[in-house]
This record gives sequence, C-alpha cells and structure tokens, in this order.
Amino acid sequence: MNTNFRLSLLFILTLLLMSTGSHSLAQIKSHLTTEYKAGLELFLSPDGNDEGQGTFRSPWRTIQRAQQHIRSLKEGKGLPENGIVVWLLGGRYDVGSGLKMTAADSGLPGKPILYKAWKEDKISVFNGHTIDPGLWKPINKEAALRVHPSIKPEILRELDFTNLGIKNANPFADRFINWTLFDFFVNDVRQPVAQWPNLDENIRGVNEPGWTTCNGSKDIVTFHYATGGTPTDNDTVNEVDHDGTRRAERWRNSMMKGHRIWLKGFWRIPWEAYTVRIGGINLQEKTITLIVNANQGMGSKYSPPADPDNSYRIGDGKEKWCAVNLLDEIDRPGEWAYDFKDKKLYYYPVNPQQINAYIADKSEAVISVQGASHLQFQGLTVEGSQGNGFDLKNTIDIQIAGCKIRNVGSAGIWDDGGINTIIRSNDIFETGGTGITIHNAGNRAKLIPANSVVENNHIHHNGKLTYLYAFFIRNSIGIRFSNNLMHDIAAGGFSTLLINDCIFEYNEFHNIALKVADMGAYYGYGGWTCYGNEIRYNFAHHINRANAWYSDDGTSGKNFYNNIAHGAIKPFLIGGGHHNIGRNNLVVDCESSGSIDDRGIARKYFISNNFGKAVRDIRPDEEPWKSYGVQLMKKYGYPVTDMLWSAKLDTLWRPEYPNGSMLYDNVEVHAKGFSKPKTGTVTVRDNVSINKIEEAGFKDYKNMDLRTDNALILSKFPELNTIFPKIGLYKDEFRKTIPTRQETGGLEYRSAAGNKAYEDAVNR
Repeated sequence: MNTNFRLSLLFILTLLLMSTGSHSLAQIKSHLTTEYKAGLELFLSPDGNDEGQGTFRSPWRTIQRAQQHIRSLKEGKGLPENGIVVWLLGGRYDVGSGLKMTAADSGLPGKPILYKAWKEDKISVFNGHTIDPGLWKPINKEAALRVHPSIKPEILRELDFTNLGIKNANPFADRFINWTLFDFFVNDVRQPVAQWPNLDENIRGVNEPGWTTCNGSKDIVTFHYATGGTPTDNDTVNEVDHDGTRRAERWRNSMMKGHRIWLKGFWRIPWEAYTVRIGGINLQEKTITLIVNANQGMGSKYSPPADPDNSYRIGDGKEKWCAVNLLDEIDRPGEWAYDFKDKKLYYYPVNPQQINAYIADKSEAVISVQGASHLQFQGLTVEGSQGNGFDLKNTIDIQIAGCKIRNVGSAGIWDDGGINTIIRSNDIFETGGTGITIHNAGNRAKLIPANSVVENNHIHHNGKLTYLYAFFIRNSIGIRFSNNLMHDIAAGGFSTLLINDCIFEYNEFHNIALKVADMGAYYGYGGWTCYGNEIRYNFAHHINRANAWYSDDGTSGKNFYNNIAHGAIKPFLIGGGHHNIGRNNLVVDCESSGSIDDRGIARKYFISNNFGKAVRDIRPDEEPWKSYGVQLMKKYGYPVTDMLWSAKLDTLWRPEYPNGSMLYDNVEVHAKGFSKPKTGTVTVRDNVSINKIEEAGFKDYKNMDLRTDNALILSKFPELNTIFPKIGLYKDEFRKTIPTRQETGGLEYRSAAGNKAYEDAVNR
C-alpha cells in the first residue's frame, strides 16, 4: 500500500469515526473493506434527509430517494462496475402504500443493486397504519351491553374508524374463504381476533380446541346446535350454551340490533373452511340458519344423504365451526373485534396505559418488484401489509436473503414468473396465508426451467388468517427447494400443482396441518404430466394430522426416495396416477399403512376427460415433450410398455389404473405395512419391518436423532447416517444460529391425532 493511499484511507476512517455515533470501529473497518469492493455505496437513515448527499455522514431518509438517484445514474453515465449497495441504517422505513420497483430500478449482470441492512442494525421496511395512542377511548355505553358476562366493560377500549382512512374495513361477504378484513398488531405482535370457542378452548374435552361441532343438519343451510338433529356420532350436547352465558340468546339479541355474525366452519369437507354469515337463530328449535349455502350444502360428505338431490347430508357430528370477529366473545387480553355497524374496533388491551398499535390495511405488498432484474435484498425486516411481504412479478435474478418477513396478511413472498430467483436464509412467520407462493416459474409448456433456488428458510406459524400451506408452487419447472424448516403450519408443507423437474431435498417438517385435513408434508396434484420431480432426503416428524408423501388424484411421476417419515397418518398416500415410486425410505411409528390405490376407476380418470386432455395439450408427439418423455423413461427406468406419452392415451393400457407405481425397499419401524390395489401394474415388494422402536437402535430417538447402526435399516437406506445431519437449516453468512428441535417444539405433537374425518379424508 503506497503512502498517499494509506494517508487517504486514514483520513476517511477518521471522518467516519467522527460521524458514526453508535457504530463501532470494527464496523467501520468492515465498511471500508466493502466500500472498495462495491462500485458505489449509498446510505439511508430514518433520521436522514432526502435533501442530503446519500453518504454515511449525510444519509437520505427514504428508499425512494435512493431509487431516484440510481435511475438518474442509469440515464446518465450508467451503473458503476460491481453495482451499487444501498445501506439502510437502523430504524423503521415507512414506505406508505408499498415500495414499488420496476424495470427502471434494475441492475445489470455483474452490476447488481443491493438493498442491505447496515451490519447488525435492525431494519424494518413497513407499510402499516400506525395508530395514535391518544385515539383509544373507553367503550361506549351501548357496546358495553354486549360485553361478555365474564369481564367488566370498563377494561375494554374502542377505536373509532370514522376518520382513520382505513380501506379494508368493509363488511365480509356473506360467504368467503380468504380473510378480507385488516389485521391488527400491538407491540409488533398480531392480536387474536375474538372467536368462540377460544383458540385453546376445548369445551368438554371432546372436540378440537377452538372448535365446536354441528349436531346434525336440518336443511341445506340450517344445523342443530343442540338436540333435534340426528348426527351419526349421536352427540347432541348444547355446547353453545354450555357455559351458562346464554350465548345463543346474546347472539340473537345482537343480530336484532343490526350487528352481523359470521361462523367459520368445515361444513362439508375437512380441508376447506368457509366463513358464512348467520341468517337467524331459533332458540326454541336450537338451530342456526346460515344466510347462504355453505358450499354444496350442510353435512359431512361422508354421512348419508338427507334428500333425494343430495344437496345436503345428515352430518356426522364432526363438522367443526367457530364464531369469529364479534364483540360479544371478547373475554381474554389481546382479543379484538371490528364491528361493521359501529365502525369501531373493540380491544381488550394487555396494557391499557400503553397501546402501541398499527393496522395492516394496505393490500399492496410491502416491497413490489415488477419486471425488474438483478436486484438483491438482504437483512431487512419486512412487515405491516395486509397483502404480501415481497411481491415479485416477471423478474430475473432477484435475491432475497437473510430477511425477516412477518406480520403480513397474505404470503411472505409471492413470486409469479420469476427466473433465477434466489430465496435464501429468510425467517418467514406470522403470515396470514402461505410462507412462499411461486407461480409460473420457468416455462412449463416449453420445458424451460426457472433455475430458481429456495433454501435454508425457516417458515413457521403461517396460515393465520387463511388456512394455507407453507409453500404453494403452481405451473412451474426447474426449482430446487432445500434445507427449509417448516412447522406450526395451518395446512401442509409443500403443495404443488402442475410442476416438473423440481427437487425437494433436505427439508424438515413438524406439526403441520394444524387446522385442516387431507394434507401432506409434500402434496402433489395436477394429473398425468407432472413428471421429473424428486422428493429426497427430507424428514417429516410429529405430523399426526397429515400424511408424509402424498400424490393425489391421478398425479404422476413423483419420485420419493431416502426420506424419513415419523408420526404421520400415512407415510405414503398415492392416489391413482402413474409411476409414483417410493423406495429406500424410512418409516417410523405412523398411524396407518402406506398405500397405492386405484381411485381412478371410480373417479373415471379416462382419456376422454381432463386427464387425457392435459396430455393432448402438451402435444406429446412434438418437441420438446416428445424427447422429454424419452429422457424420463431412460432416467427412471420405466418399462417400454409404459411409453410416455402414448400409453396414457391408449385405452388398452388402462390409464385409469395406477400403472407403474411402486413401493419397494423401504424400512418400517413400528408401522402398519404397505398396501396395493388389485388392479393395475403396481409393485409393492422387498419392504422390511422392525416391530419395536427400541429394536431400531436409533442414536437418540427422544430428541429425534434417527441415525443408527441397525444393519437391516442400513441395508435399505445405506446413506441414512450421512444424509440425516444435513437435513434442515444450516449456518451461513445470514443465518448465524440454528434453533434446536426442542426450541421449535419439534419433539412433541402440537395437537391430538386426526379424528374420523381425517381418516375418511385420506381414505376417500
């Protein structure tokens, strides 16, 4: 290093030290190292000034100001070599209706634009609606008359929405699935919407916590909540009025004063919850009538029809429901409800003297990237939207890494049409919907892969408002999902629809499907063309409300190998379809046998309907699908008689049968065996069983370390001890620590095992 450069560096260091405040010498040295690697560095601070210079000593205040400067550079001398780093110093950046980036904000190959948290600073990119604490008032006298009998009205507070400018405060539709109301947070924690029964309330120890059940249907929109119905479980106890608070009468009185009430319920099937408004309550007959059909009528689809048209059914007494968002049922600290008639939010504060609240109201994503490329986001906390955290649309080379995405009403990350997307080492939690949704990645019709990677993400406590999976992937090709940890999910882990050539590996799942049934750690759907997907080296445990590896309704071409399934309903559920192959997997303590079934016969999986149409639509006699079929046959060793794709369009091959599906060379420990149908070319062979868990010799079964020296297990799964330590999260530059299974609650079941409704669902 020459003398002049050394003196210049010392001068820069001195200036920076004079202006850094809380930033340490080590941070500044590190900053200088980064400075000489980057082409240009810009600085932002919530305490900055957009009239400043964008330097460390004179940072700008808003991200939009940095965008403006970068656009002007591109229009002038262009981007510098090695791109630009925009450093965000600690604090909250309020981006109003959301930060929007377009093609004009793109970087270039080798010249990316990086938005990055400064060192260890805590950065929040936020588009919520902050509430002035002075706006909270004591509850009004009329509302006080509706307060739950167990609490005193004076402990509640109300917030008048008349002049707040909240957009998403309109009444619910009479029937809906997805949550449409704003969301409410205090001290950055989502507050629970008031419901009855309470989330953890099990009224008689009979039903699931947070739910009561119907007692039989009266007609297509009416059910009995006490005696009078004839549910097949013969349970007609009046749980509505069980606590002596005259609940049915209180609800009816509120409705007569113009306050509407909605019930959320699994009225017909255990995997789809509709929220429907009450039309009337009959106290004499002990019935509740919904304002509209709950979707295909009342009563479990597994109970006998109640009318000749099969418009509704008797009901099995397991159709669970709860009441949501009503003042009448606020009875615990933190609960709230918004009354559409009063236009007021009613709240039971934990600390009435200090309510630091915000409302997630804006439907726009916190950060929206539309048609842009070569952008990176690192180390940010993204929060506060009623919509998505990140919303990517038709992007190229976008990286989201080391971010914390929380407190949003829909998906943590939504990627539609992305190419070369990297989603790495993020924590995604407390989302209203999915953790990550990916649509239209790559070009499936032309078999052009997306070449995207989703790895080392911790996704948990998702589906808080709408019961969805951790991941939903649709119409996509060529994505790798690896080393992600998923737990405390309303639905399942991965849900896929119409995908090809995707790899799911080294992922860990526990305590999924906490709200809905007929789920899987991996769930595949989409028919006869979804080939080339590999599900390998994954560990699903403590998932007694879900299946492990699930290929549903004719979906084909799934390859399940070297996975570990513990505590599932079924380790494998292969529902028709072709060439679904499970081999060399370890199954431990599952509730029922893994199976291949031939549902395609009864459900008419014929070439004359949508199954055959989907094959014809890919133009199987033309490129690229013609050669793709040959490649698949060679790679996976399909018999010549199963020629892709012509066999699927040949009635003599009987494509309604589960031809080519196999379960072989798997190991079961304290499990129930495997079953296969009598029809179709199906193979179930060479699977071995160990009767007792103790005989498996697992290294530490209590703590879910399933490595072993058991020769029988290793004969079928020889790489188990090498693969097992690689499963789940790993340390990298963004993820410095890894939570243990004990810390994430992964050593116990979060809820009771599935009931008859779940068993019926998986065996339907």
